[in-house]
Amino acid sequence: MTATAMTCAGGNEIAVAVLPPLAGPDMVDEMNHRIANSLQLLCAMVSADARQVGDPVALATLEMAQRRIGAIARVHRQLYQAQGFGRVRLATYLRELGCDLEDSFGHARTDRHILVEAGDVAVSPEDASLLGVLVCELVGNACKYAYASDARGNVHVRLTPAERGGYRLEVEDRGLGRDGMTVRGTQFGTRLIESIADRLGAVYAWEDARPGTRFVLVGRGA
Repeated sequence: MTATAMTCAGGNEIAVAVLPPLAGPDMVDEMNHRIANSLQLLCAMVSADARQVGDPVALATLEMAQRRIGAIARVHRQLYQAQGFGRVRLATYLRELGCDLEDSFGHARTDRHILVEAGDVAVSPEDASLLGVLVCELVGNACKYAYASDARGNVHVRLTPAERGGYRLEVEDRGLGRDGMTVRGTQFGTRLIESIADRLGAVYAWEDARPGTRFVLVGRGA
C-alpha cells in the first residue's frame, strides 16, 4: 500500500491508501487494481464527509456506507494481490474484514472484539462482495443492539465448508436476544439481508443462541 493525498469539497485534505502500480498486469488484474483504488478513494471521501456531519442518524448512515464500500474494496484488493486466481478465499477475506470492523465498532469501555473462525472456502468475487456486505450489516446490528449500553460482549463470525462445495456462515452474539433488542431505524437492513441471500441462492435463519442471537446462512457451491 502507498498513500496519496487529495483535496475534497470544503478544502479538506484526505490521505488515501492506494495499491501500487502493477508490473505487466493482464486486463483482469488491471481492472481489480483500478476498482480497488477507486473504491478506496470513495471510502475516504465518505469518511471525510462523515466528519462534517452533526446529525447522529445521518452520521450512522454514512459510517455504514463506508463499511459496505470498504468490504467490496477489500475483495478487489485480495484479487489484485492473488493475481490471476479469480476466486476469493473467504478465510483471509473475513479475517481482514473482521479487523476492519473491530476498529470501527470496538470501544475501550466495552472491550468489544470481532472474532473470526473461517475454513477454506473460495467463492466468486461477486459472492464475496455480497457476503462482505452481509457480514458488515450483521456485525453492525450486533454491536449496536445486542448488548446493553457499555456492556462487554464480542461478536463471533464463523465460516465452515459444507457439502458439494457450499458453505455455512454464522454471525453470533451473546447479548439480549432478538426479543430483548430494541432495533431503531428503517427496515432497510432486513430487506438487504433478504436480497443478499436471494442473490446468493442461499437460505438463512435466525436462531436463539441462549443467550444471544445466531444468524445462519447456508450457501451452495459454484
